[in-house]
Amino acid sequence: MFKKMSLLLFIGTLILTGCQSAPVAVEETAAPVTEISPTETPAEPVLEIVTEDGSSKSFTLDEIKNMPSMTGQAGIKSSTGAITPPAEFTGVALKDLAATIGNFDETMGINVVAEDGYGITFSYDQVMNGNFISYDPSTGEELKSPLPLTAILAYEMNGELLDPKQDGTLRVVIISDEPKQVTDGHWAVKWVNKLEIKSMGKEWSLHLEGARNELMDRATFESGASPNCHGVTWTDEKAQDWVGIPLWLLVGRVDDEIAHEGPAFNDELAKKGYTVDVVAVDGYTVSFDAARINRNDNIIVANTVNGNPLPDKYFPLRLVGSDLQKNEMAGAIEKIIVHVEPLPEGEPTPETTEEPVVETTEEVAPTGAAKFTLTGLVENELSLNEADLRALEVVKISAEHPKKGIMEYEGVRLSTLLDMAKVKPEAKKLVLTASDGYSSEVFLAEVQASPDCLLAFTDEEGVFSLVMPDLPSSAWIKGIVKIELQ
Repeated sequence: MFKKMSLLLFIGTLILTGCQSAPVAVEETAAPVTEISPTETPAEPVLEIVTEDGSSKSFTLDEIKNMPSMTGQAGIKSSTGAITPPAEFTGVALKDLAATIGNFDETMGINVVAEDGYGITFSYDQVMNGNFISYDPSTGEELKSPLPLTAILAYEMNGELLDPKQDGTLRVVIISDEPKQVTDGHWAVKWVNKLEIKSMGKEWSLHLEGARNELMDRATFESGASPNCHGVTWTDEKAQDWVGIPLWLLVGRVDDEIAHEGPAFNDELAKKGYTVDVVAVDGYTVSFDAARINRNDNIIVANTVNGNPLPDKYFPLRLVGSDLQKNEMAGAIEKIIVHVEPLPEGEPTPETTEEPVVETTEEVAPTGAAKFTLTGLVENELSLNEADLRALEVVKISAEHPKKGIMEYEGVRLSTLLDMAKVKPEAKKLVLTASDGYSSEVFLAEVQASPDCLLAFTDEEGVFSLVMPDLPSSAWIKGIVKIELQ
């Protein structure tokens, strides 16, 4: 009996052993299934595009690289004037990225945002037409005949992926076909991870007047107001966050010949004392002495509130901060005037004569032979004396002078002169120069929007004045001798 049982157990063991071999065969045939399963983490998105309604799309680097690409040359001119020579970049045009949302028109812009929160907005014209100021890489001088430009979101430089530590995975550059241009550094955003499609308010500028004059455009202000630049935040009693640039830093751009680099704010000059006027579009003015604003971060010129452009009653800029009274929080700021002595023409060295060369030249010119010139980005440069101007269509108008009230003027419309000169499409501003070297800037669009802008005759033959209705007083120049389109 025992032998039988042993035999049966032996046979059973063989049978069981044979059954266990089956799973081994199954494991071998199942192995390929395991290999098909993903073994690597899916690629992470590197870019988010947020639309105006809050919806968003995310893209991996491979997805971006599969889009139509562009390759070109790009370099930058920093705010201190330093030039980074052009290099080759490859990426996707901002206009092609905007097309992925399907509804991008002239009322919109793209806010390019970096990982550290820095952001700057590109207008529709800049995105679609590449409308940027460009400079000669060798001299830093603005190009009179700029090359066609395109803003791209680059992922390669000189044929290699961008250095993630130096540039990030993606960065914006402004490219052209040839290495013959550079653009302002604030457009060259690094470490980009988000594009925000948003409605654009109208373009605006801030007139800064002092020892030198500057027409600061929206983009330059936004760049300075970014978190990693000069931007500061003030929270009011309603928990609203106002962001902008301290007033003293804007004063420092025009209080002497140093606009940005080095000690831009002149401490010694501030100790001597001067007055600063912050002026709204309706003429409302808030004045400060230099001691009050001296390196004071609690008096701010704000351009956003809670992350949005200011409402109409304050747009584009409002004076805010904990060191201000309610009646000092002026809105709709148009200009800041720093009451210091203007620099002599050409920012002379101490050895330079006090009298500008222009004045000496004017003194020896024959009466009536003085010339007014219109140059720059025009097809036909003009050089006209009073007889030439009176041979054109002369008009008489009434216009309200910013300080003298309504007065009568006679002269030639600027629109007539601009038509004669045939302004080139790329021209964006007018640089106005007087016989004593005083200079100011206005946007071409501002002049075109005011049809009564006039080159006016005066009581002195051969001396002309600019009559500029609806424009700041800095544009109403007596003794105007030159207008340069840039």
